[in-house]
Amino acid sequence: MTTRKNPPLHVVDAVNDNEDPTSDLSTFQGCLTRIRDGEGSDGMLWPEENLSDGRRQSLARIDRAAVAILTAAEMLHAANRCKTMATPRRHLDEGVVEGLFFACRELAELVCREIRPS
Repeated sequence: MTTRKNPPLHVVDAVNDNEDPTSDLSTFQGCLTRIRDGEGSDGMLWPEENLSDGRRQSLARIDRAAVAILTAAEMLHAANRCKTMATPRRHLDEGVVEGLFFACRELAELVCREIRPS
């Protein structure tokens, strides 16, 4: 049996985030707070400053939901194309397709609720 001179895994020193200017984004709670404060799908706070905080948060939710709808619709499109062009064993399970439809519907309902002025 041979003995190793170096440990098998590289040991990294702990990261010191104290000097990180974006420390609010370096923790789970910081990221969650920023999302709740009105972060849009691009990771930035809603840019229009002449709106109330509540409206900015609402528009950020709309933005995130719209991007999610687009993603789910693209996945449904790919599933449909696969169904017409691929062999049946390569099709997505019907439960997955139905789940994507429900996700689109729920997200669209969220957008419809949020888009209305307060």
